[in-house]
Amino acid sequence: MDKSLSQNFSLICGELCNLLYVKDYKKADINSLIDELNTKPFKAEFFVRKHDGSTLVTALCLNIKPADEFLAAKTSHLINCVLTKQNIQFDIDYMWKVISWHVKCLKKCSDVILPDILHNMQCILQSNPQAGYKFTEELIGRQGLLMNLIDTDRNQILSTQNPLQIRLIALKCIICLLSIEETKSEEINVPIDIKEYISHVVVKFLLRGYVKSQDEFLYCKAVISALRILSQLYFNSQNLNINLPDVMGICRHFVLYGLVNQGPQPERIMPAQQTVASMPVPITQNSKGGKKQKLRKQRNNAVESLKKEIPVSDRSLMKDVDKFENHSAYKPASSNYLEPQKAKTWALTSDSDMSDMESGREAKLIALRSRVRQSASNLLLVLVKVREKREIFGYWWALLPDSPDASKWSFDEAAKKTLAYCAVTDPISSSRACVLSVILSLLSGSRMYLSQAETSKKENASFISFSVSLGYVITCLHKVLVGILDSERSHAVIIVALKCSAALVQATPYHRMKEGLISEVVRSTRKFLVHRDVTLQVGALITMGCVLSVDPKVEEILKVIEKDAASSKTQTSNTNTKIENDECDDFEEGYSDDEMFTTSDHRGNSDDVVCNNDGQIYDFKSWILDICFKNMGWTFKGDEVTRIKPSAIPIILESLQVLSAVAFHHLADLLQPHLTLLADILSEILQHEHLDVVLQAARCISIIGDAVQKMEQTDQSPPLAHCVYMWEKLLTPLSTVLQSCDNAPAKAVVCDCIANIGEKSFKELPRRQQVLCCTLLMGSCSDEEAAVRAAAVRALAMAVTFKTLREDICFVSDCGENILRALAEQTLVVRTKAAWALGNLSDALVISMHDPDCDDIDDDLLLRLMEVSIQCATDNDKVKMSATRGLGNLLRLINNQILLRNPQMKILCESALDKLLDCACKVTNMKVRWNACHALGNAMKNNSLFTCFNGWQRQVFPNLCMLTQECKNLKVRINAASALRAPSTREQYGDHFTVVWRGIMASMENAANVDDFSEYRHKDNLIEQLCVTLAHMCCRLKPSDLTDILDPVVFHFECAKTLLTQLYHKLPPENPSCMEILQAAKYVTMDLTASGDTQTQALGMLQEIFIWDL
Repeated sequence: MDKSLSQNFSLICGELCNLLYVKDYKKADINSLIDELNTKPFKAEFFVRKHDGSTLVTALCLNIKPADEFLAAKTSHLINCVLTKQNIQFDIDYMWKVISWHVKCLKKCSDVILPDILHNMQCILQSNPQAGYKFTEELIGRQGLLMNLIDTDRNQILSTQNPLQIRLIALKCIICLLSIEETKSEEINVPIDIKEYISHVVVKFLLRGYVKSQDEFLYCKAVISALRILSQLYFNSQNLNINLPDVMGICRHFVLYGLVNQGPQPERIMPAQQTVASMPVPITQNSKGGKKQKLRKQRNNAVESLKKEIPVSDRSLMKDVDKFENHSAYKPASSNYLEPQKAKTWALTSDSDMSDMESGREAKLIALRSRVRQSASNLLLVLVKVREKREIFGYWWALLPDSPDASKWSFDEAAKKTLAYCAVTDPISSSRACVLSVILSLLSGSRMYLSQAETSKKENASFISFSVSLGYVITCLHKVLVGILDSERSHAVIIVALKCSAALVQATPYHRMKEGLISEVVRSTRKFLVHRDVTLQVGALITMGCVLSVDPKVEEILKVIEKDAASSKTQTSNTNTKIENDECDDFEEGYSDDEMFTTSDHRGNSDDVVCNNDGQIYDFKSWILDICFKNMGWTFKGDEVTRIKPSAIPIILESLQVLSAVAFHHLADLLQPHLTLLADILSEILQHEHLDVVLQAARCISIIGDAVQKMEQTDQSPPLAHCVYMWEKLLTPLSTVLQSCDNAPAKAVVCDCIANIGEKSFKELPRRQQVLCCTLLMGSCSDEEAAVRAAAVRALAMAVTFKTLREDICFVSDCGENILRALAEQTLVVRTKAAWALGNLSDALVISMHDPDCDDIDDDLLLRLMEVSIQCATDNDKVKMSATRGLGNLLRLINNQILLRNPQMKILCESALDKLLDCACKVTNMKVRWNACHALGNAMKNNSLFTCFNGWQRQVFPNLCMLTQECKNLKVRINAASALRAPSTREQYGDHFTVVWRGIMASMENAANVDDFSEYRHKDNLIEQLCVTLAHMCCRLKPSDLTDILDPVVFHFECAKTLLTQLYHKLPPENPSCMEILQAAKYVTMDLTASGDTQTQALGMLQEIFIWDL
């Protein structure tokens, strides 16, 4: 601090304050002193003491009258300099007095000094946002001073001033006032009605458009501020009522501002009336021992630009911005390294300054127009975030091209008004990246909406269906992105284009589209796999991972990743490669396209088989494997293996994830011949020093193990010797990871790896390695980390289903003890996995019950398992749904000998039945209810339940009948209907036979009339289960029952006959359900006899129900 300057300032302040407090002060002297203070170098140095500053500002606010315009203007400037440029902090009460004085000035002043007062107040508010909270209603309420300045219907600005300049400053003041919400104080909040009014006024201002008489510089700055206000409003208040057609029209107009010829005013955009398909039901693959690869969420980093445009300090809101979901089987491993180019943002105080590089009016105007386009893109990102995907989908027609001829899409006049046109033609790279980020946000999570898209079968159809028009959009987007990837020079734009390509690949139903789209994407992407820039390499790998994960599979994928034939490549390599290298020198040298993407001369006409002996030839069908292995440090040429320096960590991580995608989707086609080589590479990767690499390698191994097990269930099973070699090679490094203490996530995944070894391979492993697996899992059940304990107990429960371990009663008992310990934990994730493990263990015990080679578990352990299962049936729903399964199995194990040895067991069994009935009838979670119904049916397969217990049937049978008739969830009805056919004999139904019969026939009538569309896909299954249950009961009819069932047969005759006839004609003869129905038909027509008229009538109607026109 300059002492002389500070002393001089203090002296002048003292003199000024003394004059101000004189009753009739001389304005000329006051004016002279204020002018002298205003000449001080406030920007250059800190010289004002806090005491001097507060004394001066207080004196000025108390004694300078707002009506004295020119003195008030100079005073406002001086206050602004002291408060904002001298790094002095004042409390909020003090700042309120300052803002209050400025508000009075705004009310009194003429248009001559209005811009100065507004500008100074805006600077003060910008540095102290909370100071304006007390004046919210006065400034931005329905009659607010600032709103009157902006509202075009209340134009109070005199002609001596530029109205646009005043509106610009007023808009900036509103931005400052709205930013108070970014403090975490719940007390400071702008009322929702004021926000909606601001939105209305700002939208109306933007809809006025540009008038030629206006200064375009000022207009652009005003538009930028207005768009930012809308972004802040909609982002911070997501329940705000938004006039979407108007705001969408504004966004599109300004995203294209300065690029295309369009009207001076934005046009309202109305949403298309389209139909949206329901979410397709995923095809579940039978995975007996493997862990299913889940649908995962892909982080959309493209909205980082939105974070910059909206200065939000609350981190929870920032997390919320990231939730642009991308549902796909592929999840990037290195998403943290894929930060896109940030959208350029600008400080509110710098509008008057342009950088030296942008010298010249035209250059400045180009830069300003670019800022307008980026601000509009950011507002569009906010709209996509805060509105429902379904609602935004209605505007796709106006935002994306849908030309039938994709090769000429940009010539279409309508296409020139789309985001794609901006992404291709915008001269500013940051604007191109910004608009591509909007396209990315539109594509993210859009798979459900694009699932109807298809390629037209007719070239010139007179009518274009909605699905075909969607197909046009997809085709055009492929063309646009491929063009950008082929020609773009900016890395920031390329990375967003790669992310868009990945999102588009995830969302496109390629099995309904014309072939060639994937080929174009891969052709444009693969050059970035050998790019010097790490981020671009990772982006290209992610795009390839998405291509490899396309589901349902299409043949084009395997074709496009095959190596090019050497002869055809030679003809074009001299031109294509040269052009690529001329275009950009960023591609790696020493790995030419010929080596990476062409077949080797060592390949003959035979398939690529890698033998595990000397002299083996390493030649892969696909270049993607060469790329991935090279990134990890291995290259293969003929029979030579060369170790090279591995790529950067992000590239290694994404290469492992791509290998996981190959294993999950294309193991049989690409990786099966190379399992032993893969084991050698992954065993070394597991010893990598970087923890994330070890984790990703373990995940890859887990997925490979799961995929191998799936193949073993088909006729494409890989050679068992290769699988055994793989696990022998991997188990040692995996055990090292599991015994380390610094990589808990990897330890949990290693447990999954052991679980995914599979029964066939585990049986062939050496005994020492089998023991190693069991020991590691047992030890991990006591790990410090809950995730590791949960994974270990799950893996144990999968291992206990292996026959070799199931026969080891000591292992089974130890497994039970570990499950009991895990179920007693406080951590929900551990209890959830342990409850699932309990279900698996009880499954294994039921199987062992019929195996003479297996011993029974100890009564005490069985007793404790039953006791804990009953407790778990009152736990969290995630625990309940597995605990009910365990209870059903444990009740299967009970026999008279166990009950005699343990009298307490009888009480527990009765309690278990009560709990299952409660879970089936009273719980709100439907999965718990249908699991409980299934468990009741499972328990009723135990004959001892009917001979050793009494009374429970009075509760179970009527309640199951009620569920089959009335439950809204059809899967609950299905399981209840299946449970009702669990009793094997007529005697087990006892007096409840007629009740069950009546209930089943009534349920068939109800099922035929199901009208809930959300449950419609389960209707056929429900009808089938009800018909099979009725057939099961028919086979157990006694002549004496015919009289009792006559009424329901007469009442439901037509419905029962219709449903059984339809089902019989639909099912193949070898189907178990069909065989059960045929058995019932044979029984009622040939074996069952009647005596008396009533029985004869009932039997005759039953026979008619089971006689069909063939």
